[in-house]
Amino acid sequence: MRPSFLIQSMQPVFLIGDIRLAKEVLEKRSAKFSSRPTIPYVRYHVDPVQVYWGLRKQDETHFIGRKLTAGLMAAVRAGETGPLQQFEALLNITHLIDDGGKNWFDHMDRVSASMVLAAAFGLHCPTGQEPDLKEIIACTAEFIRLSAPSASIMNTIPLLDIIPGPMPWRKQAQTYRKREDALYDKLITRALAGEASGMNTWAAAFAREDKPEGDQRRLMNQFAGTAHSMHTFILACILYPEWIPRAQREIDVIVGEDRLPSFKDRPHLPYIEAIVRETLRWRPVARFGVPHQSTADDVVEYKGKEYFIPKGSVIYAVSWAIEHEQERFQNHDLFQPERFLDDTNNLKADYETSAFGFGRRGNVSRDSFAERSLWINIAMILWTFNIRRSDESDPKTGLPFKYDDSDLAFSGEITSAPVKFPAVFEPRSMQRAEVVRQEWAECEKDLNVLLPWHKEQ
Repeated sequence: MRPSFLIQSMQPVFLIGDIRLAKEVLEKRSAKFSSRPTIPYVRYHVDPVQVYWGLRKQDETHFIGRKLTAGLMAAVRAGETGPLQQFEALLNITHLIDDGGKNWFDHMDRVSASMVLAAAFGLHCPTGQEPDLKEIIACTAEFIRLSAPSASIMNTIPLLDIIPGPMPWRKQAQTYRKREDALYDKLITRALAGEASGMNTWAAAFAREDKPEGDQRRLMNQFAGTAHSMHTFILACILYPEWIPRAQREIDVIVGEDRLPSFKDRPHLPYIEAIVRETLRWRPVARFGVPHQSTADDVVEYKGKEYFIPKGSVIYAVSWAIEHEQERFQNHDLFQPERFLDDTNNLKADYETSAFGFGRRGNVSRDSFAERSLWINIAMILWTFNIRRSDESDPKTGLPFKYDDSDLAFSGEITSAPVKFPAVFEPRSMQRAEVVRQEWAECEKDLNVLLPWHKEQ
């Protein structure tokens, strides 16, 4: 893919595949490039009140949403969510020991969702079979599906919306909204009831500050990317296992065999940090990124050529192209965490990623909840397990399962994740398995203790 080029359509569309150009346009000139294009079906049917501020045009409500989320993420950066995240990651490896990884794919969905839902609504999901959890995962997947440009012909021909009556796209969106409304009512009722008994959650904090209902709803779909990244990490373990011994040696030197890794070890485990970065780079969750829209004319110079970007243009910072740029990443198709380390085996200082977006529309959780969730799960899994291919047959073909990292192994139009595949998780020793069981038996399990933020002083 060329670093940048223009597609002529009903409105100009610019694709950027160079991180330097993306930062120039979307960060240094963010005042002109921080709005979002309207996806007609989402704007007028799926999400007519524009609950999801990440898809909103740049306006007052968008900035309120960012301010609220930034405030919550300050608690994350201060380490206040650490006990909850460690608790959930510990439960995750306990499940993996219990079933040998037979249901590992679902365990990653559970831990990613439960971390967010416990913090947001006081909903801890210990088994992954909870009806509310399944409904949340299904609703999130449905919203992502309905947000895709191909979800409705209305996105191609918006004028069709003038046709009266119960058109298929209207009925589909109404069904989704009713489902989401019912789910949200249950979650906010839980959060407020928990506050009455002393539990402090993000949703209750929003309600206490008398913020709009939509601000609380936004918390429901914040986990999908982490689950996809965990699935990608396990695929990398199976396809490129040569880096795993180095990671395990680093953990063993710092942590030893008598306890699990914790966030206090993070500054001393640069290779594990590099694995997190490589997971986000190797197979980006949002391949095309999320589109920006210009609110004024501008001219951008790139490699000696000037590009006129008219007002109303749509700009994509294409994560796949940015994270696979040959000039920045040699052997970019391979999973090689060491690319993020310098000659002294310390993390390179010039780390740049497209994983969390750019500019004012970038994800304010960068280097906080999402990355912390990835880090603690990856560190605990590598301390505990050796991971290998399964001997299971592919149920579709009856032949041995074919592991693949090509485009065919990933699904999704808006987000990209590996299709489900089997894996075997073997404890590295009986002693390590016993340490996990002992730490689980002795750990704090009371959410009132694990959720310390926003308490009255």
